[in-house]
Amino acid sequence: MSWTFASQAFISAAAVITLFISARALGPAGLGMLALVETFVRVVDLIVRLEPWQAVIRFAIRAEVNDDRAALLRLVKLSLMIDAAGGFLAGMICILLAGLVAPMVGLPAEEGPRYIYLVAAGLFFSFRPTAVAILRVFDRFDILAKIDFASAILRVGLTALAWQGGWGIWAFLVILFLQSLIEGITALFFAIRILHGRGYEGVLAANGLAAIRENPGFLRLLWNSNFNVILRQSTNRFDVLVLGAMMNPAAVGMYQLGKRVMNRVSKLAAPVRQTIYPELARLWEEGRIAAFRRLVIIVSLGILGLQLVIAIPVMLNIEPIIITVFGQEFAEAGPVMNILLISSIVLASGVVLNPALLSMGKDRLLVLVTLGSTILFAASFLPMVHYFGVEGAAFSNLLFNLFWTVGCIFGFRKKRHSASLF
Repeated sequence: MSWTFASQAFISAAAVITLFISARALGPAGLGMLALVETFVRVVDLIVRLEPWQAVIRFAIRAEVNDDRAALLRLVKLSLMIDAAGGFLAGMICILLAGLVAPMVGLPAEEGPRYIYLVAAGLFFSFRPTAVAILRVFDRFDILAKIDFASAILRVGLTALAWQGGWGIWAFLVILFLQSLIEGITALFFAIRILHGRGYEGVLAANGLAAIRENPGFLRLLWNSNFNVILRQSTNRFDVLVLGAMMNPAAVGMYQLGKRVMNRVSKLAAPVRQTIYPELARLWEEGRIAAFRRLVIIVSLGILGLQLVIAIPVMLNIEPIIITVFGQEFAEAGPVMNILLISSIVLASGVVLNPALLSMGKDRLLVLVTLGSTILFAASFLPMVHYFGVEGAAFSNLLFNLFWTVGCIFGFRKKRHSASLF
């Protein structure tokens, strides 16, 4: 937890610095175009590529508890196969659709597709999910933290160079590609080293498809966990594209500024989700229900209390902070940022509920809650934007997180009651 939290705190600070530099260098319109390119690539990647790490962790923990090394190696091989196929498919779809999508979302008709080609190329090297699964199963969160720490430093440095050199939007797109490349390969290299160091040899020779047969429920969990993420992240991705189609790139830039800053705030709770999932899976697998319950409740309340202490002073002084950090051009982003800050507090406070429900085998319930939240978001987004502009988009985001958190709490309590946890 200490490694991951320290890393995430630094990464969040570095991300805000990177956003500050990008905003100063590109202005609202340029920042909006950069956001549209990155969002489109991430949306396609999100929909097409199934990340196997959650399912792999769930079943690899069982193999580790049973000391079944061969079974764990087969799971890792299957994970690599899923990553390779998904990354290739997502990259090709981005490239094929670039010419059609670019003008539809407000990107330049001639240069826009080329922007997408460059960023999409990084998808062909997306092996990070497998690396995440391996390193988290063996409690090597420090390695992931160091890699993310180095990547954040590199991005800040390259962004500063691009700003000072006046290299324009192409330089910032190249930086996105390089970051994707580094994150996709470096973590896997260290994860394979950890496997070898622990005596797990022969990953490439293992029969990955056999892991599906010997782990009933793997494909269901793979689909449900990713479908849940797809639904959740769609509110964080499609809103930018739809806003680009409805408004101009400058408005997208305002919205993106608020989202990026507030997302970094909510990501400060990400170390909890990352480190607690393997522990919750172990507690549930071992039948230690009381400890499982206490961990979820104490961590959730602790995150909420900490956020309120930090967020309230920021919300009261949001406009002067924006003008000082990002410039007068972004002064109108204050109301948007305050709404998104409340939304991020709600999201981060319920961050433990996702891994808790997955550990309990309630992946179907998680999908239903997220589906209902997504339907509410989709139904409210267009009317909200029509009547309230960018602030309306932020309100829809808040509605999604409120509905999702309440639904997960209800599902968690229902499961505990039926399992005699009280």
